[in-house]
Amino acid sequence: MNTNALTRAYLVLGGLGAVSLIAYGVYKAYLPEVAVPAPAPIVQSAPADIKVVGVMTAARFIARGQVIAREDVTTTSIAGTVPSGARTANGDVVGKVATADILPQQLLLDSAMSADPAKAGLAALVPAGYRAISILTNDEIAVSQFIRPGDKVDIQLVLPDTVFAKQGMAERPETDISEARTVLQDVLVLTVGATLGDPTLAQAAAEQTASTSGRRNDPSRTISLAMTPDQIAKFALARSLGAFYLSLRGPDDLQLIGDNTAKLSDIRGPTPPPAAPATPQKRPIELIVGDRTQLIYPKTSGEPR
Repeated sequence: MNTNALTRAYLVLGGLGAVSLIAYGVYKAYLPEVAVPAPAPIVQSAPADIKVVGVMTAARFIARGQVIAREDVTTTSIAGTVPSGARTANGDVVGKVATADILPQQLLLDSAMSADPAKAGLAALVPAGYRAISILTNDEIAVSQFIRPGDKVDIQLVLPDTVFAKQGMAERPETDISEARTVLQDVLVLTVGATLGDPTLAQAAAEQTASTSGRRNDPSRTISLAMTPDQIAKFALARSLGAFYLSLRGPDDLQLIGDNTAKLSDIRGPTPPPAAPATPQKRPIELIVGDRTQLIYPKTSGEPR
């Protein structure tokens, strides 16, 4: 076989190979795609000794001092035991007060909430627009030991006579002009005693201290009141002038009274008229003439001579 024949044979074979590749490509292009199934995930069951429990967590941000509502909480499932201080039921957390800021998804622990609103701190108890002011009292001033947080009181001020004397009155009356008046009404009591919340806690703490130290320590009778800035300025001036007393209001008593200033004359009545001058006694004059003695009584004015 000569060279030309071999060349033609190779060309024919190459052409046939190219046609075959093109035909195979067209065939593959028109074949339907076959979906390859994804590998099934391997599911491993939890060990039999691990339990899944639901614990209460915050559904949204809860601020310190806020009362926890039903919509503030949710249930989150965790594997294992319940963390210390965590709760598993709505009734264990709803209605309590947050004693610290609680972030979303955070566990509602006993350390972050309490049934006592005062545990959130005094600032959380002060209403908007008010300020807290504390005063030291005793049983006479503060209605014995019956005032409790949440009560409302009126504040009476007693101004002694000396207060008006310092004012440099041009014509000072001869009688005592002491007076008493109600300076503030319907004032909210925030705390009673040395601890926030129930004052019986302070009593229990004092008794415990007395039993361990052998000394009796009476609980502090400091009372914190909520007042507006104007009321605080008025009360601060009043307490520097005279004695003050607290009177306890009933829970449904919302009435505000007008001026009820009481003066000393209202207590002891009107001043009696001045007494008439006493008639001077007649003192006789002894007249001695020789051996004769005679008593002579002088005449007073108005008597006939």
